[in-house]
Amino acid sequence: MMNEQMKRLLDVCFALSAERDREALLFRILDTAMDLTRCDGGTLYLLEEDGLHFCRMVTRSFGIRQGGAEAPITLPPVPLKQSHVCARAVLEGNLINVPDVKGDTRFDFSGAAKYDAITGYSTRSMLVFPLTNDRGKIIGVLQLINALTEEGEITFFPQEMEPLVSALASQAAISLT
Repeated sequence: MMNEQMKRLLDVCFALSAERDREALLFRILDTAMDLTRCDGGTLYLLEEDGLHFCRMVTRSFGIRQGGAEAPITLPPVPLKQSHVCARAVLEGNLINVPDVKGDTRFDFSGAAKYDAITGYSTRSMLVFPLTNDRGKIIGVLQLINALTEEGEITFFPQEMEPLVSALASQAAISLT
C-alpha cells in the first residue's frame, strides 16, 4: 500500500505536468513544496546570467504572497557566490539542509537577518534545492523556510523528507522547461 506522502507526490507530479499556465505553475510549485514539507515560508528563484532572481515568495504566517504581475518582487538578484545558501545549491548542484540558520557559519544569512529585523519574522531552518531539468541544466532554486511540527512549532527539516523534495524539484524543473 502506498504511503500518504508518496500518493501526494504522485498527485502533484500529474498536476504539474498538466498545468499550462506558467504563472499558475510557479505558485503551484512553491505551494506544493511547502505543503509536502509542512513549512511556513518559501522562495522560488529563477537562474539568469546575473544571479538568482526572486520569482515567487510566500510567508503563510504573515499572509505574504508575492510574485508575478499582480505583486512583483523588487529585490535585487542573489549573486552566484558560495557564501549565499541558494547560490551554493546552484554552484554545487546539491540540496542543502540548514537545521539552525542562526548557528550555521557556512553561509551569509545577512539577508534573512535583515528581513527578520524589519518584519519581526524568525528564520530558523531552511531546505534549499536546485531545480534541475531533464537535460541536467539547473534553472532555479527552491528555498523552503521554517519547517513546522503538527502543533505549528518551528523545527528542522527531517532528512527523510529530502528524497521527496528532490523528486518534486525534478518534476517542477521539467514542467517549467
